[in-house]
Amino acid sequence: MRKTLRRLLLAAALLIIILPLGGCWDRKEIENRGYVLGVAIDHAPAGEGTGKKEFLAAPQGAGRRKYRVTMELPKFRKEASKEISSSQQHLLWSAEGESMLAVARAINARVYFGMFFEDIQIMIFSEAVAREGIGGILDFWLRDAEIRRKVKLLVAPGHAEDVLKANFQVDEVNSVFIAKLPKNADRSPYFPSKATVGEISEAIRAKRSFVLPFVLVEGKEVKLAKAAVFDKRQRMIGELDEFEVYGGKLIRRELKQGVVVVANPAAPGKIAAFELYEADTKVTPHLEDGKLRFSLEAKFIGTIGENQVTGQDALDPEFTTAMEQAVATEYTQIARKSYDRQQALKVEIFGLGKLVYNRYPQYWKSVKDRWEEEVFPSTPIDIKIAVSVRRPVLKR
Repeated sequence: MRKTLRRLLLAAALLIIILPLGGCWDRKEIENRGYVLGVAIDHAPAGEGTGKKEFLAAPQGAGRRKYRVTMELPKFRKEASKEISSSQQHLLWSAEGESMLAVARAINARVYFGMFFEDIQIMIFSEAVAREGIGGILDFWLRDAEIRRKVKLLVAPGHAEDVLKANFQVDEVNSVFIAKLPKNADRSPYFPSKATVGEISEAIRAKRSFVLPFVLVEGKEVKLAKAAVFDKRQRMIGELDEFEVYGGKLIRRELKQGVVVVANPAAPGKIAAFELYEADTKVTPHLEDGKLRFSLEAKFIGTIGENQVTGQDALDPEFTTAMEQAVATEYTQIARKSYDRQQALKVEIFGLGKLVYNRYPQYWKSVKDRWEEEVFPSTPIDIKIAVSVRRPVLKR
């Protein structure tokens, strides 16, 4: 009996010792794995070509050399360097073809490590590719098990590849830096902040229109601004300027912060800026005699963040009331401009269709198939915005 017990204890001890040893059985050194951080998709240069173009072409039994796909990877060093530019922190690999999968495998033929997609931060489409349609291109990226839903999708006005090639003034890999920019989307609501693989995948499945932010590069700087508008066929059909994006967030009930600059009501030629810090917005559909309309009521509370008229009495009730009216008028114009623009484009990205479905499900059933093309473009909206200025005083 004691002998059996001793054997059992010995076996248990061996098991405890052996189990942790298997934890790193598939370990790979980071320099032996290709961590893709960003992907840029352009049209491949025209012409069949030879030499370099042929070298980049992915072997395909069907299709053509249609797209150039560039992948950005971090450059790992054995010893840290004190002064390195952003371009020295990354490696760029490109291949050309029509199949995204074939292109990815073609790059694998030129490196010793496997491309690893789980850490992709951004995916950029050139405007030319976006206008042709991105639904087919996204298929591979939506199927691949390594791709995460949080990958941010962007559109570049020129070549998408140039965004990854740019030498920014920050010591960070371009894709990583750009992926962090939406952190300030609430304070600076001039670009769409909900444009990830997961969110766009849901829009595609629901056959809804959607928007992606533009990524703009100027010298060593980069910014997100405006929006590329895609219809439910995933083709870019137009764009929204920064104020139209701002107004869109207001109507979507997403606007919580932001700044508007208005003419100083007490000093023509001078300006004052209102900074929003609290918003309560409600949009309601109304169906009367078979005719649909929307009403938007909002209450915005904020402060006068800037007044370039020195010595002006900020506590003067007459000035405060005039300022509130001027800001309310500006917000109304911004919302109206965005609404009119989407009616003209025949897309509805405010989420108003869902409000109609929730309140009038039978009516929605009769109009859902022609909502964006026919019903929404002819549906009016009443906008009432009240503004309250708090804490208008200066430091003394």
